[in-house]
Amino acid sequence: MSPTMLDALFALKKRRYDFGMAQKPRVDVPDDAIVKGFDALCDEMEYNLMPPVGGFKTPWARPAPKFPGAYLWDSSFIAMAWKIWDPGIATRILVPFVDFQASDGRMPHMVFWGKIVSKLSNPPFLEWALDQALAWHPDLDAARKFLEPCVRFVEWRNEQRFNGEHGSYFWIDSYESGIDNSPRFRSVDEKEDYGTKHLGAIDLNAEMALEHASILRLMARLGVKDGRGMLEDGLDRLRRSIETNSWDPKDGLFYDRDLRTGALIPMDTIASYFPLIVEGLDPTKVERLVARLVDPRKYSTLVPLPTVARDAPEFIKDMWRGPVWVNTAYLVIKGLRQQGRGDLAGAMAYRLCKGVYETWRTEGSFYEFYDPDRHDLQELSRKKGNFYKQITLGSKPVKRFAGWTSLVNALLVEEVIGLQKDGEGWHIEPHLPASWIERGKAIHVTMPFFKVNLDMLPKKGAGTLDCTLDVDGSKQHANVGNGERISLTHPRT
Repeated sequence: MSPTMLDALFALKKRRYDFGMAQKPRVDVPDDAIVKGFDALCDEMEYNLMPPVGGFKTPWARPAPKFPGAYLWDSSFIAMAWKIWDPGIATRILVPFVDFQASDGRMPHMVFWGKIVSKLSNPPFLEWALDQALAWHPDLDAARKFLEPCVRFVEWRNEQRFNGEHGSYFWIDSYESGIDNSPRFRSVDEKEDYGTKHLGAIDLNAEMALEHASILRLMARLGVKDGRGMLEDGLDRLRRSIETNSWDPKDGLFYDRDLRTGALIPMDTIASYFPLIVEGLDPTKVERLVARLVDPRKYSTLVPLPTVARDAPEFIKDMWRGPVWVNTAYLVIKGLRQQGRGDLAGAMAYRLCKGVYETWRTEGSFYEFYDPDRHDLQELSRKKGNFYKQITLGSKPVKRFAGWTSLVNALLVEEVIGLQKDGEGWHIEPHLPASWIERGKAIHVTMPFFKVNLDMLPKKGAGTLDCTLDVDGSKQHANVGNGERISLTHPRT
């Protein structure tokens, strides 16, 4: 069945199904491309939200019309974008991976028409997505539904994807990593597969540490103590392994380790910065990573955080080999915040958002990946030399890709405007570009699900922002400096 026919069937089913979602959020900032792009991306997110069909019992999310299935790590990132619009939708689109969890604990890489169509898995981000959704809306019933399946997923990796001799996790196929066409794994045309079972993958080990920490926070929300020991021990082991077994002190960078020879494999890709998301990382290592991230020859490009360092010999503008992917950039930005570098997180988030929205204005759609040097697609290619992929998916980034590209809407709200939520508490930590402050125009955010309105007015003489946060009619006022964090708690949230 062609994607066009499937899309028609999905559209027919959607007209008969009530998702019960909140009205979409809106922003008003001194940048027309961002205001209109934010709204257009919300529309694309809704278009790619699918009703129950086939074996699906709940709504699910496709990345784009050309990908008519639910993918584990795509859905996790899509849920992270939905959390600022409707956290209920965010948790519901994760349910299929619990419903279709294998008997051995594996969460499937892909579910199509309500059937498992892959024997692989995908990066373990579901727990992090759930943790973020619960921070915005503490739904304990949803938390209980996910806890036991998430623990089983960890146990499956411990049994099936863990090298006990080296204390490291590995992929069995590059498609399990999600970053399938990375120069770490395959040739450009994918004809040559370098193998992954021998790699102590730095991205996977950092992701596993994040998974452990996310489940521990889930347990804390529910007051669950049984089983914490296994996760706490695993998290401690992962921290030590990452810092001791994957760090190259000469280059100041984390690398994959060849489990056959014990040697590190020096290649400067975005995966080397995933450990920033790990709590308690050595501050001296953080500073060395930051020094590379702020280098315009490496990662501080026009649209920041390319998937391969801009000056690396492996860099080309082909899929996962250089272009910017919003999901991996999002993880690094959140990692910078984790390590206390909210200033840099905010600055990079703004430039990433600006790049996506400007490309939308230039090209008329949202895409899988972006050019680090330009706001168009002219120099980008998609798996050049792989003729099957060229025929089925095209030679350019797939369009109408709300997928993880929709994360820029969350980044705009959380990291640039700086409105954040944790349970009952609201926080404001703006990182506005100087051009917005100089214009002196009011900034406004409306979030209907939370009954929230935020107004921020730059006060040029004072160098602060006059903020009013209205939560369901309860207003609080504060003056906050750009980059300053304040907390506001509303008993009525």
